[in-house]
Amino acid sequence: MKAFFRRILSFFTTHKQSSIFLLCLCLSFFLWFVITYSRVYQHNETYPIVFVDNSNQVEFFSKDTVVSVELNVNGFEYLSNQVFAKHKKKVVIDLEELNLKLHKGQENIPISRLKAMIAKSLGYEGLEINLSPKTIRLSWKKIFSKRVPVVNRCSFSFTKPYVAYNPLELLTKEVVLYGNESDLAEIDTVYTQEIDYKNINRNTVMLLPLDLKALPEGVYCQESTVPAGISVEKFTENVVTIPINIVRTEDNKNIRVLPKAVKLRYRVAIKDYNKVVTNDFNAYVVCSNAEMSNSNSMLKVNLNNIPDFVHVVSLIPEKVEYIVYK
Repeated sequence: MKAFFRRILSFFTTHKQSSIFLLCLCLSFFLWFVITYSRVYQHNETYPIVFVDNSNQVEFFSKDTVVSVELNVNGFEYLSNQVFAKHKKKVVIDLEELNLKLHKGQENIPISRLKAMIAKSLGYEGLEINLSPKTIRLSWKKIFSKRVPVVNRCSFSFTKPYVAYNPLELLTKEVVLYGNESDLAEIDTVYTQEIDYKNINRNTVMLLPLDLKALPEGVYCQESTVPAGISVEKFTENVVTIPINIVRTEDNKNIRVLPKAVKLRYRVAIKDYNKVVTNDFNAYVVCSNAEMSNSNSMLKVNLNNIPDFVHVVSLIPEKVEYIVYK
């Protein structure tokens, strides 16, 4: 750093005339800048007006409304506004500031009523501004809302030996739709997109995208995704042989089924394995006149006493033959 200042000092001492010229040039520019921008100038600007409704009560149609602004402002203030202003070359006015009579659907608004809002939006509060046109015609339509349930259409596959321990839980079960009343009346459900999530191997919460393209034009939803929770556990499989019980009705006493037992393959979380009592599992067929007349010599095998935490993978056979003897 010291060497740098020595070089500068050396330059000024060895190039005195050039140094004096540069110094005078910088001083002249500074004086010109201060004198020029300290004056008050008249500016004319045209800005688009954007009307917004953060409460989602109405939809505005006056999207191309513009306002011409004439003001007398100090050059420094104008330059600062152009460089650092938040208005991004447009005027934004919120519905809450207008106090409109929403049932009317349209209104002619005197520009004088918007003057303070426009000055605030442009960052010229406290300055006298002239505006044109004198009146802005604003039109809108009322937006209706409806709360509808979300139905999942995503599918999930897991890395072995993991399996879903509980059904998928949508953490947001309903969403609010906005639009006109007739379109909303036709909608009773919003679906997620059909996406296949693969190789899940841990408890997780994910965002499922909604199928918003299926909604009618003009109907929209502020949410594009809904959170969903999936709980998984390591599972194991087992096979047990269960004798078939015969439930007789009417006079069907002399009936025999073949085979007399079925093989049940089931899946259970490892943490629940010791809770399974396979002796409680029950397989049975119903021998009634109605069943036997429609069965084509085969009876369906039914199961009961299967705990909720046990998932049946297969039952072999699912139907058995029967013999009626004297």
